[in-house]
Amino acid sequence: MKISKPPSGSVSGRPVGLPAAKGAGATGFADKLAGATKARATTATQSAGRAREVRAVVDIGKALQAGQITPQAALDRVVERIVARRVGRNGPAAVKETLGTALRQALEDDPMLAARVRTLGDE
Repeated sequence: MKISKPPSGSVSGRPVGLPAAKGAGATGFADKLAGATKARATTATQSAGRAREVRAVVDIGKALQAGQITPQAALDRVVERIVARRVGRNGPAAVKETLGTALRQALEDDPMLAARVRTLGDE
């Protein structure tokens, strides 16, 4: 028995039903891999930034747990530190005031945050 043409998928021709290979300059696997690596590095950097922010208020939490300050005083200190980190200690007073007011309003308006704030004195 003699075969006149190679079967589909053989090494002598392009497999039937598969797309043609991408040309030079097209986004390939290496480009996608590089993008994924960059995204992972960005996520790690963001996580490190959040960890620094948490450490920045640890002393306030300890003072609250020790009963040295009230829950409201703790919240005020946290808001002040957040504003100082975001705007800077020498930032415009109007911007500091606006940001501080917005943060305090969010603490009151958001049901989950408000519930958490109410439990601060109980912990």
